[in-house]
Amino acid sequence: MQWLDKDGELPKALGTVLDKSKVSLSLADLRMKDAPLVGVNKAFTAMTGYSAKEALGRNCRFLQPAGGAGPVRQRMRDFIADANLSEGKFLVPNVKADGASFLNLVYLSKLNLRSEIVYILGSQFEVVQHGGVALEMYETALKQDVRNLRAVAGELGMVMLGTYEQLASSHSIIAEMRLSDYRGYL
Repeated sequence: MQWLDKDGELPKALGTVLDKSKVSLSLADLRMKDAPLVGVNKAFTAMTGYSAKEALGRNCRFLQPAGGAGPVRQRMRDFIADANLSEGKFLVPNVKADGASFLNLVYLSKLNLRSEIVYILGSQFEVVQHGGVALEMYETALKQDVRNLRAVAGELGMVMLGTYEQLASSHSIIAEMRLSDYRGYL
């Protein structure tokens, strides 16, 4: 995983767990102005086409189309602001480095350090390109990654809030979302 680590606080063990994942992962630091990405793994750079150097230090909004992501953007802000919510899934219109549009199923989880939510772990899945089997593989891999991350985070004094299992299946969120609402943003 490539890191933007100005304060030396991002533990190597955390990066190792995230780096081993085949799932696209990113880490944003809520303590920094505009919550920039401070970590992205190889799967993230492969999926988006942006190098780590291009992504690090920027808010993840840089992936959104010129007109913005629509109402989902406010739902993501509300999730981050709500201390009672620990995890969330969002279907977000995004744009790759080459200009190609795609729907991104984004899973967000808050990480707590010393009783303060300091990081947001993001996992991304390209919905348009993949079918149901790939989505199931993503969910299985993500569940295992979250278990591994929770174990390492606990050893480092961090708490990963909530559990992945509390979330409904990605299939249901896609079914509930009216994709036609998002096609205008692609």
